[in-house]
Amino acid sequence: FHDLLVWARERLRDNIEVRDHFRRRFSHLLIDEAQDTDPLQAEIAMYLAELASPGAPADSRPKSWEHITPEQGKLFVVGDPKQSIYRFRRADVAQMKMLQQRMELSGGRRVGLVQNFRSQKTVVNWVNYIFEKWMTNENADNGADEYVQSEYEGMSPRWEGETSEEFRPRVWALADEESPESINAVRRQEADDIAALVNQVVSQGWNVLDREKSEESGTEVYRAAGYSDICILMPRRTGLQALERGLEGHDVPYRLESASLVFETQEVRDLLNCLRSIDDPSDQVATVAALRSPAFGCSDVDLLTHYEGGGQFDYLREPKDAPEGPVSDALLVLRSFHESRVWESVGTLIDRFLRDRMLMEAAVGHPRMREQWRRYRFLVERAWQFAEAGGKSLRSFVGWVEDQIGENARVTETPVPESDEEAVRVMTVHAAKGLEFPVVVLTGINSPRQHRPGTALFDRNQRRVEVRIGSNDSRFSTDGFDELSEHESLMQDAEQVRLMYVATTRARDHLALSLRRTERGGKDTPAGKISGYLDDRPDLWEPVALVPQAAVGSLSATDDGDRGDSSQPIDHSLEVDHSLEARDRWLADREVLLTDMGRPSSASATSLGRGTEKPPDEKEEPESEEPWRRGRGGTQVGRAVHAVLQATDLASGHDITDRAQAQAVAEGVPGSGPEIEDLARTAIASDVVKRAVASGRLWREVPVAVPAGGGSLHGFIDLLFEEDGGLVVVDYKTDSVSANETAEAVRRYRLQGGAYAYAVQKLTGKPVKEVVFLYLQPNREEQLQDLQQAMEDARAEAERLLGAGV
Repeated sequence: FHDLLVWARERLRDNIEVRDHFRRRFSHLLIDEAQDTDPLQAEIAMYLAELASPGAPADSRPKSWEHITPEQGKLFVVGDPKQSIYRFRRADVAQMKMLQQRMELSGGRRVGLVQNFRSQKTVVNWVNYIFEKWMTNENADNGADEYVQSEYEGMSPRWEGETSEEFRPRVWALADEESPESINAVRRQEADDIAALVNQVVSQGWNVLDREKSEESGTEVYRAAGYSDICILMPRRTGLQALERGLEGHDVPYRLESASLVFETQEVRDLLNCLRSIDDPSDQVATVAALRSPAFGCSDVDLLTHYEGGGQFDYLREPKDAPEGPVSDALLVLRSFHESRVWESVGTLIDRFLRDRMLMEAAVGHPRMREQWRRYRFLVERAWQFAEAGGKSLRSFVGWVEDQIGENARVTETPVPESDEEAVRVMTVHAAKGLEFPVVVLTGINSPRQHRPGTALFDRNQRRVEVRIGSNDSRFSTDGFDELSEHESLMQDAEQVRLMYVATTRARDHLALSLRRTERGGKDTPAGKISGYLDDRPDLWEPVALVPQAAVGSLSATDDGDRGDSSQPIDHSLEVDHSLEARDRWLADREVLLTDMGRPSSASATSLGRGTEKPPDEKEEPESEEPWRRGRGGTQVGRAVHAVLQATDLASGHDITDRAQAQAVAEGVPGSGPEIEDLARTAIASDVVKRAVASGRLWREVPVAVPAGGGSLHGFIDLLFEEDGGLVVVDYKTDSVSANETAEAVRRYRLQGGAYAYAVQKLTGKPVKEVVFLYLQPNREEQLQDLQQAMEDARAEAERLLGAGV
């Protein structure tokens, strides 16, 4: 569709005859939802509405739509810039401002529509108070003459909502507090709060307006709220899994009505793993995930038994004598679908897989089987749409779905209500735009927005592109990237405010905001800002007093229920806790175990310095040095210098020229022989190398490795010699630094030098008296200060990386 817009715009812009043909063809143009109009659509509209004098020469007609004056009365625009939330497709408030300015040039006028036909008076008053403070244009980029934020205009309510009942329409604050716990713990508690609130709304019969009866009678008629009157809105998909678990734990019926949310569900992810395995037999991670999914139901014991019996998880390479069992049977099924994938459309293949594995039937045992059915149907429907749009292969479909799951891709949000199901609706704010709900619960507003600029940023006002590539010290960016990135951050902050406006104005009778947040950074979140704005107006909302819910009982094997026909005796002494708290404990223990088992078995001395923390008063250091400065000779020249110094005669250096040239050729830099020779001669002429030669006890390229934590700490010492009963460690550095920068460079290598000293002292039992960094470029020796502390810090850092061990 974007190509169609581009080509149409170019034809109207570049061909005056075509422009005039269509300009005369349309007498009036209406743009609805103008805040969602991207620049291409606005440009096409302005070309069609152009005021042009008859017979005016073509070269006098403006090419840029920003210079076009529309014909008076021809263009009619309806939109609300406060609801502009589609910047990802280039629609923003500046776009509407430009349209307004061009129309005013032709005598057009602006009419404000302030009557709200949706929300109750209590909701409207709350929204007006909040956003008159929050939605301001104080951060406008005046230099670019661009509006960052919409100008807020207050609304007038139609409905009063003044009932005498206890739970009359109003705005509710849910858990307005800061927590010292992590954001994940806060989200889990928030999910439980919301689930309890939803049950409370239904059980207490909160009042919602009966719109049909009110219209008929001319007076406000109220009824008790049900689950289908409630919508849980979230700005983004973060925290969806915690919310689902909370709702399920409180037995709240719900359905996901945003496509992007459905993509995040476990059922869809399990099915995608099966599809990945069918498409790519070599993806053994996907195959194992598919085997463990409900489609095959293989346990970890089944997988281990299959592997220990000589089986594999690549069904095309499975040996003929593989052990029989559920895993082998499942691999045969995957292979059959793999072989037929080239003969069937994607939609047919997925639909047949669902039927073959009886996933629809298996969902009957789930408390929310209809929701699982809908998720499976959703993916099949998407596959059919993908095929109709020209998609051919299973691999391309799986890749497309993965793009939708990724944060950089957006899904067309198409909520599909099922009126025969009494369930809470869960959707994103983008999906809810244009809709209304008697009760809105807003969640997921406790995370601060993180600005992550892309590789390329576009400035439409000045017609420029700024780019940045790489990371840390190896990063390159154009001159204006940081400035444009800061402006982009302001634009995103402004859009987040508008997103909150859209979310809160979806509520008709009740608006409940979950404000639980972390102590660290909580004030910068939407929840923290809303709480701060209302400190002096507690009358505009009311805290929710959650009624303690009955504890979720644990299922015990001692229960006397009907357990079906089983020939195996049941151990009635066992009790299994199926509560959400038990699951959380299991997940926490599992995370600790995975972290411990996933630690590296060894750490190099050069890697320790990359985690060194900087003093608080210093500028931020890169996470790791540039590739050409990393480790033992990170460049071809550096490696060649180390190789020459490893083999040449350090006393005379008589063969250094030939060795330098030979190493230059070996490293693929034959023209760098003289440079390599000069650096090697600088090392030989240094005081510390002369001391090493004079000692008579020196060793070069010494490998060291010592136990540390649950693994080993290892490295290579360039030069080691014994002097006056102590050892001296010498490390050659070919970094290109100036003489006044070497001391600062030593700080970066402090843990590396400490690790060398710790390792060699532990191995030999002899004290290390010095660690010297020999910088060859400026010909400067730097001694590591506070050696004992550096050794202790290196040991502690290695144990941190490798774990405490057993």
